[in-house]
Amino acid sequence: MGILLALLFVLQIIGFMVMTLFYIKISKFNNLEKKQQQLMKEMDQSVLAYLGEIKEENDRLIQQLNKRVEPQPVREPPQSRQPQEVTTDMPEIDIKPKSHPVPLQFALRSYQKTADNEKKEKELQLEPELESEPEVLTDRERAKKLFEEGKSISEIARELKKGMTEIELLLKFG
Repeated sequence: MGILLALLFVLQIIGFMVMTLFYIKISKFNNLEKKQQQLMKEMDQSVLAYLGEIKEENDRLIQQLNKRVEPQPVREPPQSRQPQEVTTDMPEIDIKPKSHPVPLQFALRSYQKTADNEKKEKELQLEPELESEPEVLTDRERAKKLFEEGKSISEIARELKKGMTEIELLLKFG
């Protein structure tokens, strides 16, 4: 009897140790999950901050492009030069309009379109959807509809990519 009690006592201690080990594993897993969620939140915030900076830079670019679009007068260098006269008062400067690889108007329109598209997307997200999605018809319903429209079984089978026998069965038992 004493051996049995000692064996039960040892088994009970082993059971408590196993439960403790499981508890430790579960708590480590929960901590890992919390860290993952915190990292995800930080990443989301970083991406949002980055996107905000890009938007601000685009807005500044649009403002600068709007300012530059206004035509500025171009001074032409004097056409009649006399080679004997040399003036040291002003150095000779050749003023030509700067050429841009992308026309300013084109860049401005492009950025304005993207800004307008972003506004429309935000408005669509804010508005509740009033329209329901179009109904998806099953093959049976589509077959019935096409048959009511006067199409033959072979035409229906071709359109639905099914066998003629299958279409006949759909129409009979549907």
